[in-house]
Amino acid sequence: MKRTTRNAAKTKQEIIEKSAPVFNIHGYAGTKMQMLIDATGYQMGGIYRHFETKKHLAKAVFQYNYEVLIKKNLSVDAGLNPKEQLLAILENYRKMVLQPNIAGGCPLLNTAIEVDDTDEELSKLAKTFVKEVLAVLENILTEGKLQGVFQSGIEPKKEASFILASFEGAIMLGKIMKKASPVFAIFERILFYLEDRIFKP
Repeated sequence: MKRTTRNAAKTKQEIIEKSAPVFNIHGYAGTKMQMLIDATGYQMGGIYRHFETKKHLAKAVFQYNYEVLIKKNLSVDAGLNPKEQLLAILENYRKMVLQPNIAGGCPLLNTAIEVDDTDEELSKLAKTFVKEVLAVLENILTEGKLQGVFQSGIEPKKEASFILASFEGAIMLGKIMKKASPVFAIFERILFYLEDRIFKP
């Protein structure tokens, strides 16, 4: 029977979603086709019918993992003031560590480190996503400064970089130590930093 466009799109999305934790845990190089076959329930031919190469699937999965894990963290209520938005983002990252929607940790951190010197396409995609996250944080910081919610002397671009690096560094330490307590300890320090150096008393 001929596969309909709708069914093909549904199958493609299913392959992406079931492959998501595999790539996030094992990385691009560490993920073997047999792992993807076992995870998705599709044979190699079925996977390649929708994705020309493993690289094409990896890029689609990276995009999906970013949307589900990272971009979701940044999607806070626009009705909140800038201080509340930053606190909500911090809480979203904390929840991601406690109850991740996809196993394997932060896909941005995982992919950026793995492919930095090994895969130009995925490295460029990671860089694009990092810039997007920094832009969101910088916009919130800039708006907070303009509204007088944040201290007037802050430099939004530098603070955005520091906050993101702190989030990702905390997650990396947690993965290496294989426990959540270091992550939450650093998140507490981030909160102290925001209260002391960013938020207006």
